[in-house]
Amino acid sequence: MAMEPISLRGYEELPLENLRDFPALQACHQAWLAARSDGRLPAVIEVETLPPEVMPYTMLLDYLPGEADVRVRIAGLYVGERSHQAGGGQRLRNFFSEEDARIVFASMRKVAETRQPSLARRSYVALNGTQYTYVRLIMPLSLDGSTVTGFFKTIEPETLHMQSA
Repeated sequence: MAMEPISLRGYEELPLENLRDFPALQACHQAWLAARSDGRLPAVIEVETLPPEVMPYTMLLDYLPGEADVRVRIAGLYVGERSHQAGGGQRLRNFFSEEDARIVFASMRKVAETRQPSLARRSYVALNGTQYTYVRLIMPLSLDGSTVTGFFKTIEPETLHMQSA
């Protein structure tokens, strides 16, 4: 099932066919596909199947639909350094303004509903005033193979641009 575009400020959903333009994200998607079995969503993606260059930018997130939030389970070094805290346990509002947190959650809710990955271009101003732009990939994970319980999220390193406030 194709994802309907989400039209929000600083967010542009891209067709999954565009993964060919983002080799690191395409490799992550291939690892996710390989981890699926009989149409069941994977619970994990093995680290050794991922391109090393995405690891600093990768997050594993727990899905908390009742709270309209996600919780960071594991965050790569780049993410952890910029959050000024240990990654585990943080929520969207530790990284984003209220409006941007709603945008991020809306995209994750769509991934959970469709059980399909999402490729998007993002632009936002972080809580510290730094402007970020990048292309990111979110893929659904499931502890039981069916219900989405979490997400794998990473960016294409070559697309990351920052401008300090």
